[in-house]
Amino acid sequence: MSTFLKADAGNAYVFGLHPHGVDSGFRVLMEGEFYETFPAMVKHRGWRTLAASVLFQIPIVRELTLWTGCVDASRKTAQRVLKRGRSVVVIPGGEAEQLITKYGVDQVLLKDRFGFVNLALEYGTKLVPAYVFGCVDAYYTSDAFFGIRKFIQKNFRVCINIFWGRVGLCCNDAKLTIVFGEPIDVPKMERPGKGASAEAKEEFKE
Repeated sequence: MSTFLKADAGNAYVFGLHPHGVDSGFRVLMEGEFYETFPAMVKHRGWRTLAASVLFQIPIVRELTLWTGCVDASRKTAQRVLKRGRSVVVIPGGEAEQLITKYGVDQVLLKDRFGFVNLALEYGTKLVPAYVFGCVDAYYTSDAFFGIRKFIQKNFRVCINIFWGRVGLCCNDAKLTIVFGEPIDVPKMERPGKGASAEAKEEFKE
């Protein structure tokens, strides 16, 4: 479920979504949430979710990722989506936030993340904070071999989580609630400066 937010007709948005979770599988559920909360966006614009580049290099996984409306999480791809008038869903924490996922602990990585804010500024697109409550309860996790897994994530941009659910890899019976904040108006800037980016991100955090 989601909190209801009346969206402006015809607008495109840059959604900053937290936390990543073990596998960000909740993105499959977001289609229904968008139909409920952003009906005008769905009807007139559509959206794409940015996903890790490595997912598009694995057979079958690539097809499943594309099927769920995801595109490569490169800057060029995100810009192409926005140029076409579609909205973009970004998980700013990326693989680093995915790696630190702990069962029952809500934590996000946002301090040095400005890419999604700059995207919104470059196209003058409204910025929307979003949070998935219950996401960290979907799987049990382990810190085993964290140092090695962190090295792999940092150097090869591949996240290896150790996790399990109530039965094998089947997720726990966790209640997921997606909450959207009010869209934030940002000025359009061809080359956003650090000051403008920091100001927009502070408003996003609030």
